[in-house]
Amino acid sequence: MTTSPMRIESDGWAATFSDLSSKGLTWFDFLAVIDRGSQTEVVARVVNSQTNESACYSTMIDGSVESISTIYPGATWYEREAQEMFGVKFIGLADSRPLLYREVPTPSPMRKAVQ
Repeated sequence: MTTSPMRIESDGWAATFSDLSSKGLTWFDFLAVIDRGSQTEVVARVVNSQTNESACYSTMIDGSVESISTIYPGATWYEREAQEMFGVKFIGLADSRPLLYREVPTPSPMRKAVQ
């Protein structure tokens, strides 16, 4: 069964995932970015590997959001990719090196609108 992600405010992004981790949802599944024109939507899903319970949340941002890589180390790669391809700035991301390019391209290659 597919369900839509629950939308939360961007200032509660990391706190929400910290709370989910403390409730046993410790497996980071994925993070995706959707270009919505003037804003960007970030979607992430986490799972409790013992019970298969999962939670999927999204938030709308204007360019930056707090990194969840300190809570879920597996999110680091996804956040690096989102930063490089969509221009999303993850505050607190320890490793912000580009994955594909030597330098982060401007404008971001996956954005619909020219920045």
